[in-house]
Amino acid sequence: MNRAVTHSFSEVLADFEKAPTLRGLQEKVDRLPISADAKSILMDVAKVTLAVGGKVIVFGRKILAFAIELAGKFQNVIFGIIIALVLSTVIATFPILGPAFSALLTPLLLTVGVTMGSLSDFKNMSVQQELDFLKQRMSILAAHA
Repeated sequence: MNRAVTHSFSEVLADFEKAPTLRGLQEKVDRLPISADAKSILMDVAKVTLAVGGKVIVFGRKILAFAIELAGKFQNVIFGIIIALVLSTVIATFPILGPAFSALLTPLLLTVGVTMGSLSDFKNMSVQQELDFLKQRMSILAAHA
C-alpha cells in the first residue's frame, strides 16, 4: 500500500532547519552517562550533512536530536532491551547448549522486553500528562490568588 507524502519539499527543508545547534546537541551528549568515545561518535553523526535538491540539510543533527528525544520519552523500552540483551549474553555463556539457547531465546527476550517497557512507558505517559495538566491548573490558580 502506497501512502501519499503529506509534506512538501519546502516543509521538510524548513523542518530540518529547525534542528538543534551543534552546541545544543553537544551539551545534551555531554550529559549522557556514556564513554568519551561514544560521545565523540555521536557528535560525528551530528556533523553529517546531505545535499538534496541543491540544498544542504543537517541530517545528522536532526537524527541525533530525534534519537535523544525518543530515549527520553521511552526510557522503559530502552531498559527492557538492555535487560533482554544482558540475559541473552548470560544464557550464551552456559557451557555446551548456551549459545544455541541464546540464539533461540534472544528474539523472545527482546520481544518481552520491548513489550513490557512499552506498556510501562504508555502508562507513565498518561500519568505525566495528567500531572502536567494539574500543574497548569495550579499555576493559573496561583496567578489569581
